[in-house]
Amino acid sequence: MSTPSQKVSSSNKQIYQRLKQAIDLNLRRQIFIAACDDLRLRDCLAARLQAELSAEDGGSIPRSPIDYPRFVSLELDLNDPNPWGSIAAWLTQHPPLQNRGTYSPLPGFQILGAEHLTRHSAAVQWSFLSYLRDIEANLQMCESTLLLWVSRPWLSSIEQSAPEFWQWRTGVFEFEGEPTPAKEDEGNSEDFGNSENFGNFRDKGDSGDKLFISSESGQPSIPDSPSAAPDTKSVELADLVLAATEEEDLEAENNPASEDSGLPLQTLQYIELLQEHQCCSEALALAYHSLGNYYRDRILGGDASPQNLTIAIRAIEQVIAYLELDASSQQNQPPSEECARLIAQLTQNLTQYAEESNSLPPMDDLLNDLGTLYWMLSRDRTNGMQVPDPVSCLERSIALYLEGLNRTDAESLPQTRVRLNKNLGIASADLARYQDKTQNLQQAVAAYQQALLDLDPATEPQQYAAAQNNLATAYWNLAQDGEPIAYLKSAITAYTQALSGYSPEREPLNYAGVQNNLGTACWNLAQHEPSESLLVTAIEAYREALKYRTRELVPAAAAATYNNLATAYWHLANQFQQKQARTESLQQAIAAYEAALDIALKLDRAQLTFDTLAARNNLGLAHYQLATDPDFALNKAAQTSHLEAALDQQLQVCAEWGQHLNHKGLIYGDKLNLQSPANSQTADDCRQTALSYIVKTIRAFYSECGLPGQNLALSKVPGDLLPEILRRL
Repeated sequence: MSTPSQKVSSSNKQIYQRLKQAIDLNLRRQIFIAACDDLRLRDCLAARLQAELSAEDGGSIPRSPIDYPRFVSLELDLNDPNPWGSIAAWLTQHPPLQNRGTYSPLPGFQILGAEHLTRHSAAVQWSFLSYLRDIEANLQMCESTLLLWVSRPWLSSIEQSAPEFWQWRTGVFEFEGEPTPAKEDEGNSEDFGNSENFGNFRDKGDSGDKLFISSESGQPSIPDSPSAAPDTKSVELADLVLAATEEEDLEAENNPASEDSGLPLQTLQYIELLQEHQCCSEALALAYHSLGNYYRDRILGGDASPQNLTIAIRAIEQVIAYLELDASSQQNQPPSEECARLIAQLTQNLTQYAEESNSLPPMDDLLNDLGTLYWMLSRDRTNGMQVPDPVSCLERSIALYLEGLNRTDAESLPQTRVRLNKNLGIASADLARYQDKTQNLQQAVAAYQQALLDLDPATEPQQYAAAQNNLATAYWNLAQDGEPIAYLKSAITAYTQALSGYSPEREPLNYAGVQNNLGTACWNLAQHEPSESLLVTAIEAYREALKYRTRELVPAAAAATYNNLATAYWHLANQFQQKQARTESLQQAIAAYEAALDIALKLDRAQLTFDTLAARNNLGLAHYQLATDPDFALNKAAQTSHLEAALDQQLQVCAEWGQHLNHKGLIYGDKLNLQSPANSQTADDCRQTALSYIVKTIRAFYSECGLPGQNLALSKVPGDLLPEILRRL
């Protein structure tokens, strides 16, 4: 390569000399990274390096008869940016001669052209980083020296996203210089970086899933109406972004794998320039939409912090504000030359960032996105963060969904109405937990019913099933406060309809979840309209759910369903059946309670959705019934065994309540908040109830097994409980 002319500063000369001396050592597996943002300077340094190293071939290091150069420059293949592949291709084209009897060391390689990747898709950029991460599999190509030329943004990306390559580096050399565009892109601004499109939020149909919509691809049509000057909201948003990036910069110092925060700052610079040149409102809306998409993608990646949610909310609010300003403006002035240039740069860079960022979605989709962000913020209770209270967030979310529905018309896609109505139902059901329960649940029911009108179960079975499941759950919650029979029957109908849309083969967990919900609704209705068939239906639903809700796959869910199954069997045994059937049902209840508790012991209490102490108490009652009910007429050995099992469960319940009251923290105190006097009294009442069951079981030992039986029972009672037990006896 020819040596271009370029004036080199004294500091860069020193860095260059250190780099050249390091390469001159000619050690094995030297991995150097050179960072230079000035491409003309980079070209000058790379050419000089190759020329000077090649000129030294006849110097102190003797060369072999094989005509290998000392140093080789390779351009990265931008269609397949594999540096190892480029080296392998060169070695394939220049194989060593056979049977020459002289070893020829491999040349050093410098790889150029990584800066051009910024103008390629995110997939290509990530493939380059992936190739770098595969360094250990390609070390045989690094027996000599590898020098990788990159820009500073790429240096940061490699450090963060290719740690395997970074750990193998021998040295990093950073040259001073102003950034310049790549040769084929001169005249364009710096791009927005390499952010991958993570896709849309997916609506899975349960109450924890919402939906974001990406805008359609294609170049935007920029109207000519002028934009307003920066307002207080844009300044507030800029302050939020700057504060977030400062925190991320501090985190990056301690965590090299943290994400680069350059894109938000670049977007803010674009926004400032667009406002300064009074560019059209849609151009500003497009820029704010890009900023919102950046934080949306972070939320999709799992970082749904209040800070990210708030910035995304403010960005989309600005998009809506500028679009409404554009719609209300009557002026029609052509953009200035500078404004047109900025718009072109903005469009090009946004296209490189994410394909959906170069046009704006319809207003009803924007309102849906904004409502979803407020809904997500309502569910965040991060300690130490100043976030709005959930009620105000949910009220805002509901208002946005309703406004989005008002913006829909006959030409709107049915999917848009479905999305808005389903999300309205979810937010209304959430708000019902805080205020106006019946009113908000009825609004949720109406919203789900509207969504179902636009859903075809034949073509969209999963969405249809999800909406029916949510509708049934809203009915079930309404049944807890009034008109239980009517609402529970409606819930059972909706759960049954939901099952028609979920295939156990394709979606086993969703199918199992609906079966569990159906069982609970049937059991609940049986408490208001006693019916053996309802309890049998509940048991069948729970057993069907447990085929897919296994302890290996979803242990917490399996434990909850086993507990539900046990309770249904216990009620069936005590309300309807003949003697033999009652015995079998109680034995099934015991087996199911034991399975639930066995799974629960292996889980953290926070993962459980049922009361383990109530389950343990019910298990003891089932054993007690089998031992004492005259209908069962068990032999003495079986009676004693069941009484011992009942006493064991009752003693465990009493011990756990006692330990909690002694502030030993063994119980789910967070749920009960037992620190308050009223709840502490409740906890003591629970312990006293457990003691009464223990006394009752000891008396049964005496009644069924005489004095030896009573002595056996007392021998199992801990010493600290004996005084209380003996007083009661």
